[in-house]
Amino acid sequence: MRISWYRHRLGTAVLLGLTLLLADTAGAATAAAGSPPIATSAARAAATATSAARAAATATSATACEGAVVHEVDAAQPGALPPLCIAVGGVVRVVNTGPGSLVAQPATMADCFYAAGTYQCRLIRTGSVRLTLATGARELLVRVPATAPGQPSTACSPAGSVVNLDTAEELPWWSPCLRLGATLRVVNLGPGLLSATPADAVTCHYEAGVHACRFRRPASVVFTATSDATTRSVTAVVVR
Repeated sequence: MRISWYRHRLGTAVLLGLTLLLADTAGAATAAAGSPPIATSAARAAATATSAARAAATATSATACEGAVVHEVDAAQPGALPPLCIAVGGVVRVVNTGPGSLVAQPATMADCFYAAGTYQCRLIRTGSVRLTLATGARELLVRVPATAPGQPSTACSPAGSVVNLDTAEELPWWSPCLRLGATLRVVNLGPGLLSATPADAVTCHYEAGVHACRFRRPASVVFTATSDATTRSVTAVVVR
């Protein structure tokens, strides 16, 4: 009788253990089928974060450009010079530097002049220009787009204004920037002595020693004045 009772309890325990084991196995299989692997979830999260970072970087680069403004750079500050993005017509003003200490490459991208410890460089064409400061051979890379939507053009003369270039002046002409609706006048110059390239971007009217020029579209226009075997050229930047 004791043996039978022991065998009965042993069989019941074994049966209960098998039942619990089967239940655990089924639950684990269900959980595995219903939940993605941890590694897969982590990979998806990383991909989402990467996409967000790229989108943020794209948005930042799209809005990082300034309009045609005056941007000042202090050459006396140590360290690398961060790159800039300024729309064509803008000015890079490098202060606290000496004469002959700045070189623009390519030279056709910027019109620079020096006075009183300051270089002022008008950005006259789109692309990229590298300004090299002789002190420490530091470089300032400037990207020059045609426009920077939504940004001001405070370095350019507004519509309705008049900019004069006088052939009687001894100082070299510095490239002006005008907004559409402004007028460029070349004074003290006889008829037929002024040319503009591209010609289709501007209309000039002559009267009494004055060439008054109005612009048809945004462009970089090269004006050349010839008087008494002397030729002067300047690039005028026109923006909206």
